[in-house]
Amino acid sequence: MHLLLIRHGQSNNNVLEAEHGAGSAFNNKRSIDPPLSDLGILQAELLGKRLGAQLRSSRKRLKLMCSSMTRALQTIEPLAKELQLPVKVHPDVHEVKGFYNTSGEGPVCGSGKQAIERQFPGFDASLIPDGQGPETIAEAAARGSRLVKMLKSWAKSGHDEDILVIVSHNDFLSLLGRLLLVPSADAAVDVAATEPEQLFNESYWPMNNTGVSHFVLGLRPPAGAYQVDVYLLYWNRSDHMSECERSGVQLKNIGFTESAEWARVGRGGSKRYHLFRECAVVHCHGFWKGVAASGMAALVVLLLAMSPRRRP
Repeated sequence: MHLLLIRHGQSNNNVLEAEHGAGSAFNNKRSIDPPLSDLGILQAELLGKRLGAQLRSSRKRLKLMCSSMTRALQTIEPLAKELQLPVKVHPDVHEVKGFYNTSGEGPVCGSGKQAIERQFPGFDASLIPDGQGPETIAEAAARGSRLVKMLKSWAKSGHDEDILVIVSHNDFLSLLGRLLLVPSADAAVDVAATEPEQLFNESYWPMNNTGVSHFVLGLRPPAGAYQVDVYLLYWNRSDHMSECERSGVQLKNIGFTESAEWARVGRGGSKRYHLFRECAVVHCHGFWKGVAASGMAALVVLLLAMSPRRRP
């Protein structure tokens, strides 16, 4: 089974975190269930257009799933429209800690089934209870383990050629990736942890907003091949966006004072500008396509003029 894990587009909370970094300045302003920012909406549209075109021929084998958080629902919507497929809203793929309040104001719960289905027609939120709230880190870890077991079981029960797309969240996807690839990590989770950062004391695998990671589950390797049941084909692919549209890896949280001028982690919303201009290297704009076509036509005319002509 092919499993595509996708982080949601940039949310208003992501914009705040890019400005303030992790800490009290961010927590005092963050929302419990933020929507996408303007850049996040653009990222979701770019993802839907590019990934939709890639997956269209396989849509009969394709299933779409997302979390019940607004930013994930908004992110998968353009892809669902592009593919004309329904979306299953699943209670086990929301962000670590769930819907929680750090400012002391407002409700501490997410949208229920009726509210989601009213706002997002064609989405099936039948599994979502009313009043989803916060969770402990131990509950998040157990949720990740439960989902991995479900995915592996599904892959081995006649769904090996299926494609499952899940739109979820940075911390939970990093946890899920580790549990998929390193089964022993399940036993290493600190059940006494109180913050998501305590889940990742050895390594952390961030993703850009709308970054895509591709796993293959339920493998049946022949003799002599790697005897594993999960392959990671790529992590955090985001070439549906140019550098100025890419966001989500907060350099402030890594501790760098300057951005890596050659990196491809993006600058959208981070206020850190890279010297490397990917759009000048990777993307061929319409003007240059026209120039290339004109040049090729001129070359053909020149070659024809230079070729010897037969006398009548």
